[in-house]
Amino acid sequence: MPEEEANILTPIDRRRRQRTAALVFGLFLALVLAGLATTVLAVNNGRNYQRLVRQFGLEDYLLPASPPPNLRIGRQKPQPPAGHYPPWLLRAGLERSAVFERALSLPAEERCDRLANERGIEPTFTSTDNAWECLFFEEFGASAEPASLFVQARGTEPDVVRILRLKLSLIDPILERSVLDETIAALQRFGLPMTPETRTYLADKILARTDFTSIAENYRMTFSREMTDARRYNLLIQPEPQTIACGEPPPMPPDRGSTPIYHMPVSCLALRGVPARPQSSS
Repeated sequence: MPEEEANILTPIDRRRRQRTAALVFGLFLALVLAGLATTVLAVNNGRNYQRLVRQFGLEDYLLPASPPPNLRIGRQKPQPPAGHYPPWLLRAGLERSAVFERALSLPAEERCDRLANERGIEPTFTSTDNAWECLFFEEFGASAEPASLFVQARGTEPDVVRILRLKLSLIDPILERSVLDETIAALQRFGLPMTPETRTYLADKILARTDFTSIAENYRMTFSREMTDARRYNLLIQPEPQTIACGEPPPMPPDRGSTPIYHMPVSCLALRGVPARPQSSS
């Protein structure tokens, strides 16, 4: 009887044995998984391990430092003569020629007056305090709802343009080309400083009625069709303000990895003329 009572397990003994078996199985499973992980990370000279470390950004702590480069300081090798190079590599030249155009520095009212066209349509200029606004409106045709061009420019004194907006209403298909041509002509008359390439790019997009958003030179330009009426387009030109004065050193960028762009007029550049060659006396 005492032996039979000794073989009887209490619930506490059963739970203790179950916990022991689970602990042994867990340790065995952990050792197997650790061995598999070590094998996977160690293959290909530890390439998977290095990739995992770099994924978590721990290469400075878990990877050995790279050996210093083996530099050997020797004498400078003489360059081969110029005859060994192809002529096109030595020939100095420009990818394309460019011409700096002098921007017209006009008062705001005089720039607004330039929108007047040959049909005798005059713009309207208003100014309050330090701000000004220029409005120009022209209709094409004599229908009940004619095609039209609306120009709105805003800025600050004396000649700073903050925004230029043009609204094209291509109601009459017959007069579409006339409205598009007048839009390009109005941009030319208003005289925003632009290179010929930018003017050509802008004119091509307007004539093709292609929606676009671009940053060209010192301008952010958007040309889009109205959502409520596909026959109407809006052109928005926003000059970027000057962020640095002539001769002022640019501030350090907050992030070394980014290179900021500082907008300044071309007149700030220290352009020097080519010295005249002395004429040889013959």
